[in-house]
Amino acid sequence: MGIAIGAVAVVVLIELITFGKARGAMLILAGIPVALALTQLIWSLRARSAPSQDTDTDTDEIQNGPAEMLHNWHARAEMLADRADGTRAEWDRHLRPLLAKEFELSTGLRVAKNRRATEAAGMLQFGPELWRWVDPANSSLRDQTTRAPGRAVLDEILRRLQRM
Repeated sequence: MGIAIGAVAVVVLIELITFGKARGAMLILAGIPVALALTQLIWSLRARSAPSQDTDTDTDEIQNGPAEMLHNWHARAEMLADRADGTRAEWDRHLRPLLAKEFELSTGLRVAKNRRATEAAGMLQFGPELWRWVDPANSSLRDQTTRAPGRAVLDEILRRLQRM
C-alpha cells in the first residue's frame, strides 16, 4: 500500500515539475513523508485498538495447561512404548538414552566417570540379558534389521528401575 502511494506521489511530482509549477512540487515533496508517517500511525493505532480474539485463547491455554501437558506426556509415552516393538536402531536412538539416563540418576553413578562400576551395577540390577538393552555402550544406531526386544522387556526394565 505504501509503495502505491509513493508511486502516485512520484507521478504527480513529475507532472508538476514538467508543467513548471515547482512550488507545488516542493509542497508535495515535503508532504509525502508526513502523509506516509500519518498513514502508518493510523494503521498501527487501529491494529492496537481492535479487540483481540487471542485473549480468550490465552485464558483457555492457562486453564487447559495441565490437561494439555498430560495429553502431550501420554502421547509421547505411547510413542516411546511403540518404539519398543520397532527395530533395534529405533530402540537405540529413542529408548536406550532415556533408560541409561534414568539408570544413572537412580544409582548416582556416571558412566563417563567410572564405566566399570556402572557396568557392574547394571549387571546386578538388570542381569546380563536386560542390561544389554540399557547399557549406553551397546548402541547400534544403524541396525535396521534386528528387532527391538519388545514391550515386555521395556516393562521389566522400567519395573526394575522403579525398585531402585
